Amino acid sequence: MTEIPTTPCENPADTIMAAVAHGMAGNPLLGLTMLGPFVKGGPTSTVSMCAALASIAVLAVEKDNPGARGTYGLLAFHGNVHTDIRSMPTGPRFAAQFTAAFANGQKDTAYALFNALLGEETDDDARNLAEGIHALYDMAVSSGQQIRGGAR
Repeated sequence: MTEIPTTPCENPADTIMAAVAHGMAGNPLLGLTMLGPFVKGGPTSTVSMCAALASIAVLAVEKDNPGARGTYGLLAFHGNVHTDIRSMPTGPRFAAQFTAAFANGQKDTAYALFNALLGEETDDDARNLAEGIHALYDMAVSSGQQIRGGAR
């Protein structure tokens, strides 16, 4: 078995895959840390990383439902009660909306959601971005675990 890299790789895609692999292996903190250089690189590298995580997040659905492309929507639940997505915290709401838009090929909408999340770059905006990235990461890890056959 090949060792998972613990530092960012030369190829950004390899870094993202290693980060997700760490989450799947039970070390999400290391995985999230590996994504730091994308955020430090600015909005372009950050949104690119978000797009990659969103793509990974829908892999399990696409595997189980070939041809589902373009039909993704959102259901928001709090406990067992259906809720309005607008009541979700900003970061997770962004992750869900961004993933659905990106998976449906609505890249302009996904990028608009990202730009709205960046806002004025206040402390609250930075916190929301961090929570959004964390939620996207968790979704990608969960998808990877589903494909692999369950959580570890």
